Amino acid sequence: MKASVSPRILMIALAAIAGTMLRLPAQDVVVQKNNLRSEGQVLGVVDGKLKIKIGPAETSIALDQVASVTKAAPAAYENALAEWQKGDGPKTLAVLKPLVDTFRGLPTSWAERASALIGEVFLSLDQIPAAEAAFANFQKAYPGAASLSDIGLARLAVSKKDFATAKAKLAPIVAEAAKVKMADSVKSATYGQAFYLMGVVREAEGAYPEALRDYLMAVTLFSEDKAVVAKAQERATFLASEKKAIVP
Repeated sequence: MKASVSPRILMIALAAIAGTMLRLPAQDVVVQKNNLRSEGQVLGVVDGKLKIKIGPAETSIALDQVASVTKAAPAAYENALAEWQKGDGPKTLAVLKPLVDTFRGLPTSWAERASALIGEVFLSLDQIPAAEAAFANFQKAYPGAASLSDIGLARLAVSKKDFATAKAKLAPIVAEAAKVKMADSVKSATYGQAFYLMGVVREAEGAYPEALRDYLMAVTLFSEDKAVVAKAQERATFLASEKKAIVP
């Protein structure tokens, strides 16, 4: 007679299997332009190639052959954003730089935003040459991300008090944002930065009502980036109380 497995032992075994499955890391997914799909762990980007570990083996895929990548943002990305929102530039840089060095060029929204953000962090620390290099690297890695690239260049221009160049870079983004009622987190952060910077430009021009309007757009409508919101709120309060500005 065959021995039967008791329901209790079977349930314990199934629970153990389920627990093991839950502890397994989620698989990243890379889809190539020829529709070949790979699942594994995306390790980073090196010399224009995406590195992925599939089982015990590591392999490379040329980035220009990659159609899409599905990879959750690492904890370092969220930690860097948290430090940036607190206004701690040095800590943000310490967490963000290794992440960007590893994943710059990866076609995901978080890698793109991180690669754009590091230039802003360098600017906040008055490391102008490093900021210029970061913005140049971003343009090379994400040639299709015109808005984020122009935001970076506008920030650089503002830091040099080249307000005409900054305004030219920001105007199309602000015009686009004015037509949008809702935006995803990345777009919201981009639009908020554009309105804040445009507010700085208009304030430098003495156009206080228009500057106040732009600052308030960053505070109320596109408020994803809390560090930008804090700066915009500070300038809006100053214009309203000291310059008696009223939104046109």
